[in-house]
Amino acid sequence: MSIAFKSPSPKHAFAAADEIKAINKHFTKRQVPKSKNNNLLLASWNIANFGAQDRTDEALKVIAHILKRFDLIAVQEVNDQFRTFEKVISLMGKSFNYVMTDTAGNAERLAFAYRHSLVSPSHLFGELSLRPRQYPKRTVRVRWTDKNGKAQVDVFKNHRFEPFDRNPYIGSFISGNIEFTLANVHLYFGEFQDSKTREQREKYARRVLEIYTLSKWAGGRIKKHTTYDPDIVLLGDMNVPSMEPNESTYKALIKFGWQPVNFVTKTGGSNLGNDKTYDQMAFAPGSIGNRIKDFGVFDFDKAVFQPLWKDLISEMYKSRAIGLFNRHVRHHFSDHRPLWVQLDTV
Repeated sequence: MSIAFKSPSPKHAFAAADEIKAINKHFTKRQVPKSKNNNLLLASWNIANFGAQDRTDEALKVIAHILKRFDLIAVQEVNDQFRTFEKVISLMGKSFNYVMTDTAGNAERLAFAYRHSLVSPSHLFGELSLRPRQYPKRTVRVRWTDKNGKAQVDVFKNHRFEPFDRNPYIGSFISGNIEFTLANVHLYFGEFQDSKTREQREKYARRVLEIYTLSKWAGGRIKKHTTYDPDIVLLGDMNVPSMEPNESTYKALIKFGWQPVNFVTKTGGSNLGNDKTYDQMAFAPGSIGNRIKDFGVFDFDKAVFQPLWKDLISEMYKSRAIGLFNRHVRHHFSDHRPLWVQLDTV
């Protein structure tokens, strides 16, 4: 089950109208395009514990306002209790609709929200589920540092893929003159590669293997003549902590030629700490990735709750103020930021 973020004490009361006004200014500052014909704003957002914890109506209005800036959004962590998500879609207005999966790991669903004036569902929808004979085995190397500060490497030979904790959600869509297939994912997290025990580091190896398996599957599909649509986009929370060349998860993602959008070089990380690239969007070589006109990560956390931030920074050290402020942001909204690309659809 998802573990809900606790409500910070004391609670912070806010009005959605004030936060929306601040967010609109931040949309302009970050040059996030507005929806328009001949373009598609494709986005992905892990809205943490969405439905697994109580959010006020004011918080849901803000979440809806951020989502409806985009035309097609892959959403992760929609809970088994999906009525909260359904309410947000309603708040986005009659221009939006959605499709979603049933539950998997952590009682989570995956969903797509879309603006039906610009986006139409096509014919292919389903969950990615591999046959046991398709499970890859791979030697995974996990780097870590011992208590003396010396670099070490654990080698997990012929590490066998386990079924996805949450099966990726495959959905095909049409926008303008382009048709494409999205693989919406929330991949296994497990543990950090620098964890203290080998058992924990093996869980990190499982994360690497999930990403490798996803990349391999997609690479195979784009080469088969029976594939419904070879324009495949991998997007969602892939739990890739960095896009450094020696990062095992990142190497697994690009192993079969996938080209992730390098958001971090332009706008920073997709987490509140601005130092992780857990969320990714990767395109097949020579595909609709060639239509990308712009991209970014929308750091809404730099716009919301400004009166709260001024109070905190005036009362305590900056590091503590940041930690407490982020607790409020993640409780009401999320600990992930949405990432987006603008695509030419002519």
